[in-house]
Amino acid sequence: MLFHFKKITISLFFANLLATGTQFLSVPTSAYDLIFFKTAWRNPASLNHINRSPELSLAYGSWLAGIQSFSFNWKGQLRSASGAFNIRYLGMDDIELRPNKPTSKPLGHYAAYGLSTKGIFSIERGDIQLGLGLQMINFQIYQESSSGFSVDLGLGWKIFEKIKLSISALNFGSMNSIINDKPDLPKKVIGSLSYDLNQFSVFSAIESNHLVSDPILYAGMNNRYKNLVFGGTIMSNKDVRALSGGIGIEFGVYTVRYGFQWGNQHLGMPQIIDISVRLP
Repeated sequence: MLFHFKKITISLFFANLLATGTQFLSVPTSAYDLIFFKTAWRNPASLNHINRSPELSLAYGSWLAGIQSFSFNWKGQLRSASGAFNIRYLGMDDIELRPNKPTSKPLGHYAAYGLSTKGIFSIERGDIQLGLGLQMINFQIYQESSSGFSVDLGLGWKIFEKIKLSISALNFGSMNSIINDKPDLPKKVIGSLSYDLNQFSVFSAIESNHLVSDPILYAGMNNRYKNLVFGGTIMSNKDVRALSGGIGIEFGVYTVRYGFQWGNQHLGMPQIIDISVRLP
């Protein structure tokens, strides 16, 4: 009976998991991605580390429904190009397993997690920036797991001196089968237009995600004042509205950033903090 219940429970759970299990790829990797919109997480062509010191960073966050996230990031110059490397983990370890009758205590607990390793490469040629991201993906729920890969492509074009158009295609790839089906990746296409003035920037963007029926609209700004950076982004579509943003403070070679997201999902307020250091 217990085995039969487990089999039914897992099958029903995976009916939704196959559509949303890989959605951990849509969770920002760091507070930097919440403060700024134009980051390599949304467009690999946004990576620009030419003539800058290499940078290491660690990020920890609490996302919706109590999901914990950790990530390690490196970015630097690779000859005449920019490169980045990211390892991230998101998971829960207190999901309860219960039989098909009311009980005061669960039979046990199990974990669900997502893990990804990603490399990013970008080059700049005149007013054009091109970016490529390659990612290995693995996620597990209960005793079942799936792995695969995805590819990100990005383009940035400085139309005028202070106006830039960016287009990216993210999470296009394939996953191994799980419960006789292949999980869907959150494939998306993002187009944005930004106006940059010294340390200040405003932007608008639109996202098409094949797991979401309606397009997602974005608008926001970010600014720098002395050793402070701050910014915010409004996200909206037919069903979801959210505000994300944060602040960062530089202390010499060290930078501490805090980012948050507040929305109408009523599943808590996600928060991420990261610390980065510029290397010699």
